[in-house]
Amino acid sequence: MEGMNFITSRYLTFMLLPVTLSCGSAAESPEKSAEVLMTRAQALMNGTPASTGVLAFLNAPSTTLVVLDDDVPLNSLAAQNLVAYRNGPDGVPQTADDRRFVSIAQVEAVPQVGPAALAALEAYVRGTGRVDMPLDEQVGIFDGVAFNLAEARRVVAVANTASAAVLQGTVGLSAAAAAEIVAARRIDHLVELSKLPSVDGAALQSLKDHVVPAAKDEPCTGPSTCQAGLVCEGLAQGGPIAYGRCRDLTPIPGDSDSCSALRPCQPGLVCSGLASGSPEGICRPAWMAGSFTSYADVALPASTVTTTAALGVVGLATVPEDITVVLDVVHASTARLVLTLEDPTGETALLWDGPNEGAPPARIPVTRGIPRDGAVNGRWLLHVTNPTGNGSGRLRAWSLELTSRYD
Repeated sequence: MEGMNFITSRYLTFMLLPVTLSCGSAAESPEKSAEVLMTRAQALMNGTPASTGVLAFLNAPSTTLVVLDDDVPLNSLAAQNLVAYRNGPDGVPQTADDRRFVSIAQVEAVPQVGPAALAALEAYVRGTGRVDMPLDEQVGIFDGVAFNLAEARRVVAVANTASAAVLQGTVGLSAAAAAEIVAARRIDHLVELSKLPSVDGAALQSLKDHVVPAAKDEPCTGPSTCQAGLVCEGLAQGGPIAYGRCRDLTPIPGDSDSCSALRPCQPGLVCSGLASGSPEGICRPAWMAGSFTSYADVALPASTVTTTAALGVVGLATVPEDITVVLDVVHASTARLVLTLEDPTGETALLWDGPNEGAPPARIPVTRGIPRDGAVNGRWLLHVTNPTGNGSGRLRAWSLELTSRYD
């Protein structure tokens, strides 16, 4: 999946709330408002990859009181209550009356566990690699240095393989930081790395800078940020998205051939155009297609006010060919909803007119409104309006399945 949980912003991200870790812990910045924390809690309640990671972490026997209290870290009462709930009435772990957390709402109902604790738990599971995310989604901010997944993987690899001499002489770390990294191997994640006493923000930035050249299909920010032979394609147009993807533009046999459901493209190519209703498509490099997801979990109140959810697209060619919207909507009457899709250049398409067309399907190919010569990379918006103002619900998630071409 090319997409992001933007929540989770990303990419990113179009995160609803950036996660910040300091020395490996999920530190709450004092300026965080209750409203922002509630946004994070709301986002976690949607069954997202982040919530799946939190639940798996809390249910794992290795997640002890010490881990929750010291490593995450949580308020000590919150940590104690989470462990007590999991251990069941007898208070003894791994016995017949043990309980499992099956939803984020259940976690939040534990005394002393509120939005701040949920934010800390999500930051920790992201930083320790327990969340399934795209390469350009943000893992976290460690001692002031932000890392997406691809950057985090490369930094951990360098920390586990470079000699002390390379870490000190080439990367530019202090002798103490280099020695601590070598002694700590194997290092599994950025939380562990950032907890080393001499590995501060400057050391993490040096490690990040040392491994800037990105591999094929990894996120990039400009021409010099990809490995030799690769090109940074699909930098976003508009919105706070900062990435493209490193692509191999070597010609592929069969590129631009015609194709259909019965005449597929050669390996490395996709058939573009079929999702828009054409009986025949054109073979394009596979990287020109992608699926992007936002776990929005946006409330749709009983109101005539339009609700908008955003989604980030990066790494494709320049203009769209196929556009398909996939919806996860729960509503008292979806047949009342009017859905409008807006591309990164501001062009709009009436996606679905509920009062005249009924309840929308889960998948809607976009065959009207948005021209195929506008930008594909950037911030796409889904506008949801309830003209009658009757009935409420939620836009739990939405996705864009796209193919693209060069203009």
